[in-house]
Amino acid sequence: MRDREELVRRWQAGWSVSRGWTTVEDDNDGILTVRAGEESRPTEYVVLDADDKPERVERAAQLALADGGGRGAGWITLATDDKEARIEQLEDLGLEVQQDQDWLMTIQLSEQPALKLHERYALHTELEDDLIITRATLHGGVVSSGRMAVVGEDAVADRIETDPAHRRRGLGSAVMASLVEAAAAKGAKRGILIASIDGLRLYRSLGWKVIADIVIARSTA
Repeated sequence: MRDREELVRRWQAGWSVSRGWTTVEDDNDGILTVRAGEESRPTEYVVLDADDKPERVERAAQLALADGGGRGAGWITLATDDKEARIEQLEDLGLEVQQDQDWLMTIQLSEQPALKLHERYALHTELEDDLIITRATLHGGVVSSGRMAVVGEDAVADRIETDPAHRRRGLGSAVMASLVEAAAAKGAKRGILIASIDGLRLYRSLGWKVIADIVIARSTA
């Protein structure tokens, strides 16, 4: 489980870069506290190695429930091989588990194929320090976009989105290919992301592999 614990830690580092979250506290016992500061999600507790050390989930739940500010003030994110057990544990501890399915995925960047965009569209990629942002446009309007934070040899993909009217045209694949190319140029070797049900098929088609289920929960009061 140590490898997954480290992978979750590295995902969180890139996720924070992507979102601009600069305050992250490590209790040195398996819980990362992310001060996101967002109105609907002010604090996130990222649990490392939740399956082998479920007591960490209990401590994170206590922290989330103790956060003031009302419903959803404290959030928990964890990776697991036993989704049902973690859901049951979180619910028994008094948290509301999110119903959306998510997965932790990874790839060696050299294994993702290079793809070209349909000639109707244009790709624009820019760098903001350690953050790469790619946009696909049609007649000047953005129809697909994504970002990738580079932290050491890791590239963490985030907010890969395509306008529903332009899906099934290879835009997401082209955006990912552009991000990976730019990340590799900055020295990244391994890609990490959390996929939603909408993104799972895309990432699998590009060679990304599922490492674990992701469970997300929030305080209920």
